[in-house]
Amino acid sequence: MITIAAVDPPAAAAHAAVLAALHAACFPAPWSADEITRLLAMPGAFAAIARLEEAPCGFHLSRYGGGEAEIITIGVHPQARRSGVGRILLQDVVDRAQALGAATLFVEVAENNSAALALYRTAGLAAVGRRPGYYASETGARDALVMRADVGAD
Repeated sequence: MITIAAVDPPAAAAHAAVLAALHAACFPAPWSADEITRLLAMPGAFAAIARLEEAPCGFHLSRYGGGEAEIITIGVHPQARRSGVGRILLQDVVDRAQALGAATLFVEVAENNSAALALYRTAGLAAVGRRPGYYASETGARDALVMRADVGAD
């Protein structure tokens, strides 16, 4: 069973090592526990850790401000991919964004990340812009697509 646990200040710093380990398992340029702690200390920051049978398997780091929410990063451990963890994490972001009063949700995603693009599109996010060269990689820079969805009440 997949469970989601909110990671909110002041307890957020206690979870930074777990978040950093998950980030390192998910991405080639991992963020340190200190970087994550600083990010979570920002006004409006919120996060969650997904667990599959009690083992951490995914996370999101997000923020809210000015009526908008943004997914800063979302990741699913490679061994837990295609199990619904990403969908559950994305729903957690949407639910929390709505609870905070967000009208819109944004995310930036590498143009070649087909799994993430499919997840976001299924959830109603659509590309509204492009950031050229936003992601660095060993094979050169990749553009990011800026995606947006309405999540608030009209």
